[in-house]
Amino acid sequence: MEEYSRPATLEDLKVLVESLMEGLLRTKQTMRDKDVVDRIILERALATFRKRANDRKPGGGS
Repeated sequence: MEEYSRPATLEDLKVLVESLMEGLLRTKQTMRDKDVVDRIILERALATFRKRANDRKPGGGS
């Protein structure tokens, strides 16, 4: 998963969450019931993180 790691800050805490989630999402591309559920959760979490990051950019958000 190291190839997906990029530094990010979440509430003043440096984390690799978004990149880690992208890597995890790649491992969940199967039809197993548990992977389908995990994939939905990861996709929603990634969308939330991306929206928050976009909203924090100058001129981002609404």
